Amino acid sequence: MKRLTLFLVVICLFSTAKAQEDTDIKKYALTTQNNYIGFTSLTLLDNYLSPLEYNGFGLKIETEQRRFFSPYNPNLSHQSNVGLLLGQTFNPRRTASIMYLGLDYAWGMHYHFRPAQNLQILTGGLADISIGAKLNSRNVNNQFNVDLATNLNLSAVVLYDFKFIRLQGAFSMPAIGCMFVPVQGASYYEMFDLGNMTNTIHFSSFHNKIGFRQKYTAFFTLKKSVLSLSYANNYLKHEANNMVFKKVESTFSLGWSYDFHVFAGKRRQAPDNFVKY
Repeated sequence: MKRLTLFLVVICLFSTAKAQEDTDIKKYALTTQNNYIGFTSLTLLDNYLSPLEYNGFGLKIETEQRRFFSPYNPNLSHQSNVGLLLGQTFNPRRTASIMYLGLDYAWGMHYHFRPAQNLQILTGGLADISIGAKLNSRNVNNQFNVDLATNLNLSAVVLYDFKFIRLQGAFSMPAIGCMFVPVQGASYYEMFDLGNMTNTIHFSSFHNKIGFRQKYTAFFTLKKSVLSLSYANNYLKHEANNMVFKKVESTFSLGWSYDFHVFAGKRRQAPDNFVKY
């Protein structure tokens, strides 16, 4: 009986020490970075440049970063997105073209719900800023226009994990924001050199701006890497100053992913078992 009691005491002490050791292990919140490069089918409508709809193609490069705020609370995360699009579109008769160069940046937060095993539902919001430059090949008075806007977006993400595959669906849409729209017929010389910016800054919401972004991605975990295939559809339409503007993108992308953690400064020093150059 004494031996049994001693054995149970030793087991309890070992379990307590092991639990304390696991608790004392310092955790790090890794940053997951997803990189994409893809081919885009692009449609543009810009009544400042032309009443016609232009269709063409483009190259898109995107980077996403996601990370939990704390490694001890896997329910609240933040993410940032950067996208670059270079495209060329043509009018229906292919007698003129519009070159497009766009840059987007977004940052936001999501709360993670886990209603079932391997399933996560993220809800939250994103704040973004976007700028796009458009150049018409036709020799007209106003050949150039800029899209400049900032928005607060509603956002949701669904994740499901299989053994070697993760499926992801993401959706977002602008709710409120602010946008720059030139007055029809006014030149950029009048607006910026002469300072005539009247009626160029507009509040935007569902009454004058409708849009959505949806992206479906499959991540494949290979032996030494994580590769992905994705399809994204972006639709944006806004109206101001008696003009209509529209941009539609359909993008097929290849991607690769990796996790990392940044050690820098005195507060975020690398552990002793990390060897630094």
